Amino acid sequence: MADSRRFEPIADLARNSEREAAKALGQALQQLEAHQAQLQQLIDYQAEYRRRLSDSASQGMNAQALNEYREFVAKLAQAIDRQERVVEQLRRELEDSKRYWFAKRGHSKALDMVLERYIKSERRALEKKEQRDHDDRNNRVKHD
Repeated sequence: MADSRRFEPIADLARNSEREAAKALGQALQQLEAHQAQLQQLIDYQAEYRRRLSDSASQGMNAQALNEYREFVAKLAQAIDRQERVVEQLRRELEDSKRYWFAKRGHSKALDMVLERYIKSERRALEKKEQRDHDDRNNRVKHD
């Protein structure tokens, strides 16, 4: 069996591994983007509530309502802090996924290069054999 045919399954496994790593990278990116959008919504929501609090306070507001607004804004701030930590963790995971995919890609490309060298070598050997066979036939015809 030719070296290229024996080596092809190894290169296929590396390509599959690279595809899986790329898929995981895409999922990590989607997850990060979704959580970043949630974070932005919380920030926008907090800004809106602060604006409302400021408007209501300037028009006069009872102490209980003012405290409820402040408590709600404080809870939003806590939610934003939690979401920022989630986003930061997802950024680190995305970077890990990028590094993993890049390593798998490099491995796959290296194996593809080896496979290509095997194929070229086998092709050259076959061409040489065909040329020798052709030359042998021509020599036999000349001597007969």
